[in-house]
Amino acid sequence: MQFKSQGFYTDDFMFDVMGIEQLPPVLYQYTSVESLRRILESRSIRFSRLDSVNDPEEAIASDVPLAASSVFVSCWSSVEAEQIPMWSMYGDRFCGVRMRLPANMFAGRREPVIYEKGGALTIFDGSYTILRKAPAMQTQGCAIIGPNKVYYSDDASYRSHRLVYHCGDTAAFYPYDLGMVKSTHWSYEQEWRFKIAALAFEAEYPNDKYFNEVTLDFERYPIENNALFVPLDESALADMEVTVGPKITKASADEVGDILREFAPRASLVPSQLRIR
Repeated sequence: MQFKSQGFYTDDFMFDVMGIEQLPPVLYQYTSVESLRRILESRSIRFSRLDSVNDPEEAIASDVPLAASSVFVSCWSSVEAEQIPMWSMYGDRFCGVRMRLPANMFAGRREPVIYEKGGALTIFDGSYTILRKAPAMQTQGCAIIGPNKVYYSDDASYRSHRLVYHCGDTAAFYPYDLGMVKSTHWSYEQEWRFKIAALAFEAEYPNDKYFNEVTLDFERYPIENNALFVPLDESALADMEVTVGPKITKASADEVGDILREFAPRASLVPSQLRIR
């Protein structure tokens, strides 16, 4: 069965339009000291629902209302140099930390593979479960879309697009593009994302009443998870580097050191290179 997908985020788009020659070997995330503690205690990375991110316009589908509620994301940067806006917005106003982890950080340390559709895909050891109000079905899986770089554009054709394609009595759902475009106002972030979708990638469904009135109705049959947690590989923590914020207090810096000694003793702790009053 051949579907005429209009999805734009492909390997050719990554290479030819975005100029991506290879996936980054490491990724960075700015966060608070308390969030660092939770990550290391749980040995997992939180994937937040896309409808809770700070840009409400970045994940709109032209054919599926509330589609953003069906996708979970973990957001990172590949920029090695410290970024002042990132420290301000995500690093607890310069008083938090910046984590550096290998891009293949999840349990099993499998390398991401780039496919024709959707860019990179990562498989991890374990599984997640996405719950929905009955009679909509739950989803289980071990596949993560990404890491893929966000595309920055103000072109409306990228920012609201189709997710569902039909061919006779069969339908397919393509979540690859959803949540991969932000306006140029956010381009300073140079963001890379991991994504998990509630509906299986390219799965074929009967084009029937259940699919159209239950599976695709995220208002009457909502996603019940607010977040997903994907396990980190222990070996990735040995490669972890934590930078303390340029305005962090001595007490908080000491707390970061204590957290690493308890939960990630092989991780590196470094001071910020920024000087901010």
